[in-house]
Amino acid sequence: MLDVKWVLYSGNGDLGLKVQMFEAELKEARRSREQNKNSAPTVAESAEPTDMLDQLKARRKKSRADLADMEAVLGLLSYLEESD
Repeated sequence: MLDVKWVLYSGNGDLGLKVQMFEAELKEARRSREQNKNSAPTVAESAEPTDMLDQLKARRKKSRADLADMEAVLGLLSYLEESD
């Protein structure tokens, strides 16, 4: 009976080591996700008003939006991103 307890105890040690390894892996994944999130360009930084207008016109032929509207949308997006 003593041998079974020792085997179970040593098996739990392996599990504890695996848990520690997974915790370290999880911390690294969270750290790299935050770095990627902080370095990714935002919509307002990467989009050009003319490109957005062209895409809108391609999808919605009867849209009445113009370049000023697209610039206003990008301005709103950048304002919302700054407040986050």
